[in-house]
Amino acid sequence: MPPKVSKLDIWLKLYLDQGSDTFLNATEAARAAGYNCKDDNFKRQGYLNKQRREAKILKWLDETGLSECRLKEKLAELLDAKEIKVFQYKGKVLESKEFNSLGTQVKVLDMALKMKGLYAAEKRDHTVKEVKPPTLTIVTSNTNE
Repeated sequence: MPPKVSKLDIWLKLYLDQGSDTFLNATEAARAAGYNCKDDNFKRQGYLNKQRREAKILKWLDETGLSECRLKEKLAELLDAKEIKVFQYKGKVLESKEFNSLGTQVKVLDMALKMKGLYAAEKRDHTVKEVKPPTLTIVTSNTNE
């Protein structure tokens, strides 16, 4: 009899499946692995699984050329990302210019700041507001009059 594969191992396989929607998506990998959760808990389950398999994930990243050092180098390169804008009239290229790719640079900077833990924790409002029950008005009509 073949050894039983744990849901955690199934989750890891799905999490590292490059051709899948679950690739590096802990929440979707948990959902696809068949965990019995309510929607809100798939995110938590994925997070817990990621912590439990962190060593294997880091080893896989290193083996595929995505070591911490390589990722930092790539982020640094993308901070100087450029794009070429083409100006044309009636299908004819008049001019092309290179500009800073601000959208890419902002995303990379945001990611770098998150990695360094330089964002303050998000504040969330957990207060429960009083909800008034709806009022029901019953209108009766007498059709015999």
